[in-house]
Amino acid sequence: MNPLRFLLFITLPLFVLDQLTKWATLAFIPLHHEIAIIPGFFNLVHVTNTGSAFGLMRGWFNFHVLFGFVMAVVMVVLLYRKSTDQLTRLASALILSGIFGNITDRIVHGHVIDFLDFYLGRHHWPAFNVADSAIVIAVGLFLWASFREGKQKPA
Repeated sequence: MNPLRFLLFITLPLFVLDQLTKWATLAFIPLHHEIAIIPGFFNLVHVTNTGSAFGLMRGWFNFHVLFGFVMAVVMVVLLYRKSTDQLTRLASALILSGIFGNITDRIVHGHVIDFLDFYLGRHHWPAFNVADSAIVIAVGLFLWASFREGKQKPA
């Protein structure tokens, strides 16, 4: 698949899904409230995050926006490089959707909107969103691609 198709069929739809789910969260779940979906395991919540993963570096707005734009440029370069394999292109497209989704939140709202809350008993995983999910999956794909490259025979 060529780079433009990755952008049109992966990055753009995931960005739209991320923004629609965050809009629904804003519209239907009051801030700091939760809706039990699977009691004891999964809630929909409405929380905000001014930091990065797990709330680290809270309040570093300019850093997060600038870092996001720099990483977006890196991902676009990876996406369009002729030597980039399809798995790395897929990971780049996924991470771009996550970057664009969370940067949009930061610029529009001043924070990222999180709403997916998984837990067992009192042990909660930090709430996250569709953009975060895309980024985590992309990192996994990048790791997988890097291990695959190491097993290939040199040319």
